[in-house]
Amino acid sequence: MDSKALAVKVVSSGFGLGYLPVAPGTWASAAAATLYWMFRCCPGAPGLLPVASLCMISAVTGIVIGREAEEAYGRRDPGHFVLDEMAGCWLTCLLFWWRTPLATAVAAFVAFRVFDIAKPFPIRRLEKLPHGWGVMSDDLVAGLYAAATLWVVCYAVIDPLIT
Repeated sequence: MDSKALAVKVVSSGFGLGYLPVAPGTWASAAAATLYWMFRCCPGAPGLLPVASLCMISAVTGIVIGREAEEAYGRRDPGHFVLDEMAGCWLTCLLFWWRTPLATAVAAFVAFRVFDIAKPFPIRRLEKLPHGWGVMSDDLVAGLYAAATLWVVCYAVIDPLIT
């Protein structure tokens, strides 16, 4: 394997998360939610700017290297490619907030994974876009759906029930 293909695999796999043996997309989403929580909660936490930057960088990088990743892995939308799950989970965290950063991270992780796996209309159709656009866009839209759903469920259903 040449060095370019190796670099593409390292980056697209979320620096190895995509090689975890069971549910690599779930592990990558969990890592993204954990980083969100750390950037929001740790002493001297820098807030949302690093999360927004990571979301943007992973989305743009995924689009740009999408074709090379498909060639390196030898298949369309390769399973080891997890930048899309990371970007989608970060997008959910950025667009939804509730009670505490931990509550936000957990709710965003769960909701994002539900929408990423279920792929309701028109998410599945977005996978047919070429290369990096197809790999990334379905997860980013799943992140949008997850955030919108969380706003309704948490603020219109859960909060009125517990307050």
